[in-house]
Amino acid sequence: MPALSDLGLTADIDDAEACIRDVVGIDPRPWFRCPFGEGADDPRILQALAAHGYRNVHWDVAVSDWEDDRTAEGVENDVVNGVLTHGDGAIVLLHTWPAPTVGALAPILQRLRSNGCHFVTVAEVLDGQ
Repeated sequence: MPALSDLGLTADIDDAEACIRDVVGIDPRPWFRCPFGEGADDPRILQALAAHGYRNVHWDVAVSDWEDDRTAEGVENDVVNGVLTHGDGAIVLLHTWPAPTVGALAPILQRLRSNGCHFVTVAEVLDGQ
């Protein structure tokens, strides 16, 4: 697939921002997640995002919670193990719609807290890197 032109990239960023503002009613800046992680390490994409006031947020732990065969217990175990393996500053990618994710959230938080983890904002993680 050919790379998106600079004008196309700018148009996509502007269009996405407009959609988010229309649907959610707030400015999504400064946070941006490259879809599927594509472009997260591309200086051209990161520069375009920065020019629009965004900071890319990439993840350290992804557990494919959207897959049909996932269970809440499986999502829970994979997130907890991934965070504990990664250590400080782990950013976890979860999705809002899968029922197993919703069922796993409270146990994830409880287990991570019981392992001495505490939660901070994305800004605190990224500014600490």
